[in-house]
Amino acid sequence: MAGIGIVGAGISGLTLALRLQQLGIDATLYVEADADAMRSGRLPNTVSRMGHTLARERELGIGHYRDPRCLMGSARLSIKGDPPLEFVGRISEPFHAVDFRLLLPAYLDDFTGRGGEVVVTGAAPDAAQVDRWSREHELMVVAAGRRSVAELFPRDPARSPFDRPQRVLTAGLYGGLDLGPMFSYNISPGCGEILRMPMMTRQGVASAVLVEAVPGGPLEPISRLPAAEVAAELARLLPRHAPRLAERADPGLELLGEHDLLRGAVPPVVRQAVAELPGGRIALAVGDAWITSDPLTGQGANLGSACAWIAADAIAAGGPYDTAFGHATAERMWAAAAPVTHWTNSFLRPPAEHVLTLLLAAASRQDVADLVLELFADPAYAWAVFSSPEEVARIVGRPPGP
Repeated sequence: MAGIGIVGAGISGLTLALRLQQLGIDATLYVEADADAMRSGRLPNTVSRMGHTLARERELGIGHYRDPRCLMGSARLSIKGDPPLEFVGRISEPFHAVDFRLLLPAYLDDFTGRGGEVVVTGAAPDAAQVDRWSREHELMVVAAGRRSVAELFPRDPARSPFDRPQRVLTAGLYGGLDLGPMFSYNISPGCGEILRMPMMTRQGVASAVLVEAVPGGPLEPISRLPAAEVAAELARLLPRHAPRLAERADPGLELLGEHDLLRGAVPPVVRQAVAELPGGRIALAVGDAWITSDPLTGQGANLGSACAWIAADAIAAGGPYDTAFGHATAERMWAAAAPVTHWTNSFLRPPAEHVLTLLLAAASRQDVADLVLELFADPAYAWAVFSSPEEVARIVGRPPGP
């Protein structure tokens, strides 16, 4: 047997491969494209990596693109209204944003440079291919792959409260919108959200802007426009839905290129994490193969990194890598993932009264503003706060509402 087979070179698959390599466990990484092809592809996402993820990367020795211009030490949250509710919070460990077309190939090069084995498949594998690979490995871990995921890991209805996308997404890289190293989170009630962060790209530091449109609302049409018209439409939307961003937009706001645009809709879903393969082995899902989150709270890549680490530790503890191992590992991952998933899903609904109380306190108290923005780096505590009027009352120093 040739150790562990890992399908997918996203942050989950690469973190798992590098961690197993560090622990002295053989791993083979099955990827659709090599590092050069990844660098030349379309924008895959707009991701900010946070404290715990960065700490894992430091332990792996894979720090890349640490330009201070893409390290965010503060963030502004603005909720449209008359007057608007807004505040700036400070972040103890800066968030870090790098185009994954730069970052993931660098991690792949780290893995191969340390002796890791990579198989370039040229296409997304199906379940039958994963089963064939499993006969050469003690365990298959699936971190990506549209066909294999759909075939192997069905939706878990008990953990998936939504059956359709809650937002229509338009992500792009832009020039002409410079706020410096600050994250900007803008909420237009009933319409959606517009998020901006500085990101290291192939053209240097630019603004990554994500429009999260409520389906059928006034932000959604940008998702259907030709790429050449997207920047002009964004400039038209900002004054109404993200006025703080509009104040910093240049007349020459422009999309960096047609490949620097990503559009679609993500149905938030948790899938079954363990599949029994026809050949007698199992496949374990991690990352986006297991949980697909709306990017509204920026947790997808961070959760994928965390669960890959948990899976690596479970694998290092030894087999047999059977169904019991798979379910035990999945429950360990779910203990970490459950609060993240619940917290992210709560952002897709109207806020509870005690959450509004917390945000109002943040608008007048710097300590509360700092805490609210730090919650993005500590989603387990974030859910403990958002799900508890009592905890909010403790934070703001007055009893909860009715």
